[in-house]
Amino acid sequence: YIQSLIHLAQQALLAAGLPGQIDGRPKHLFSIYQKMARRSVSFDEIFDLTAVRIVTDTKMNCYAILGLLHSIWPPVPGRFKDYIATPRSNLYQSLHTTVVGPQGEYVEFQIRTADMHRINEYGVAAHWLYKEPGKIGGRDEQVFSWLRQFVEWHKDLADNRQFMDSVKLDLFHDVVFVFTPTGEVREIPVGATPLDFAYAIHTEIGDQCVGAKINGKLVPLRYQLSSGDMVEILTSPSQVPHRGWLKFVRTSRAKTKIKHWIKVEEQKRALELGRRLLEQEFRRHNLPVAQSLKSDRLSSMAKAKGSETVEELIRQVGFGRLSPDQIVSHFYEGPEQGPSPSTKGVSHSPQQKFPGLLREGSVKFGGTKDVLMQLSKCCKPVPGEPIRGYITRGRGLTIHAIDCPNFQSLEWDHNRLVEVEWDSELDGTHSVEVSVLTLDRTGVLAKVSAGISHCQANITRAEISTREDRKAVLDFVIEVKNTAHLELILQEIQRVDGILSAKRVRGW
Repeated sequence: YIQSLIHLAQQALLAAGLPGQIDGRPKHLFSIYQKMARRSVSFDEIFDLTAVRIVTDTKMNCYAILGLLHSIWPPVPGRFKDYIATPRSNLYQSLHTTVVGPQGEYVEFQIRTADMHRINEYGVAAHWLYKEPGKIGGRDEQVFSWLRQFVEWHKDLADNRQFMDSVKLDLFHDVVFVFTPTGEVREIPVGATPLDFAYAIHTEIGDQCVGAKINGKLVPLRYQLSSGDMVEILTSPSQVPHRGWLKFVRTSRAKTKIKHWIKVEEQKRALELGRRLLEQEFRRHNLPVAQSLKSDRLSSMAKAKGSETVEELIRQVGFGRLSPDQIVSHFYEGPEQGPSPSTKGVSHSPQQKFPGLLREGSVKFGGTKDVLMQLSKCCKPVPGEPIRGYITRGRGLTIHAIDCPNFQSLEWDHNRLVEVEWDSELDGTHSVEVSVLTLDRTGVLAKVSAGISHCQANITRAEISTREDRKAVLDFVIEVKNTAHLELILQEIQRVDGILSAKRVRGW
């Protein structure tokens, strides 16, 4: 049986072009008995009844032969030991793996180089004597230097745990060797994760990675790979990279690919949102949307703002770096032209240019409207909600909502608090901040923007961010008439499929 097994292994090595000298032996009955007694296990739990040794030329070929054997015969989970990456204290080095052989029996393979075999069989001194007298190579010099340091540690460190920690630290390697399901060897940095491995194989596999199996068992994506691991990547066409992946990937390739995807996706979303915001602003000023987006005025403004293309200018609007009003104002403000006929009758109030500044007569104090007032930036109240005034030094009266987060601190000076009320004849808009939590789906942003527009409300600013749990947060600044108008907008947003919550916030 052993000879037939050796023959099969030899044929596999020849077919793969891997050099190797193979021999084998059955375990002696007395050795089996000793192992059963020493480990208190049954006969069925002895996995090395049959052992085959393969001696090859290089360390890389050791791992290549290991991958080849695992592709021919299934490995037994938990029965792999890498003594090459982490040698024993006596400098023993070898790869040990147990597979299910051709007749369903457990077979242990030991794979090593000729140098490792000489040290394992005859000891370090014999390996030294094997060299020509007086000609000790650099590797042998390092071995004996390590042995001298090993003896010093043993003398200096009385605590066995500290001694072992020192030994492990000295044996730490910069790379580990892992295998693909087909047995191909891959070299990756220590601390790398299945996600790093996926991006090392192909960018698309990394982008669509949803999980991984290590040696047949499911593991999280942040799992750190070890030498000898068999890595199988699980993918899904609907999966996309997440910003949270950057927190645990190790390789520069994986980080670069993830950042590139996020940048491209953010630009797409910014372009979509910027275009919708501009279209809404064009319609609000009675300007033809299609002609305005293709006009020379927009191209000239793009160059004036430092954008190479109109699309880049629109992205700036989507990112919130430019307001739609700034773009539209370029269409009816010019050194040689007056207002466009299409913009006649459109009024631009101080509040539209300076959010937070109250219209004249918006709030009444003691029955009068002729007091210098301004809305508080911390809570940004809107008509319809309870408010109170706070007298400030040099800035007149600041209007706060009753539930303002800073209101408790203001109550320490009761003399400055005054009763105020909204003017019942108020006609205008106020900016509020709305945060929407949604599933990260295609088209949700467009539907939310359309819902806000359907309620006759204008978006002046928007920010979009995605989370690792495949959810997205849409933050808007919206112009509303009053609390009833705001409530109508929130209800319209919540009707969109995929929306988890929509609420007003007091500052992002």
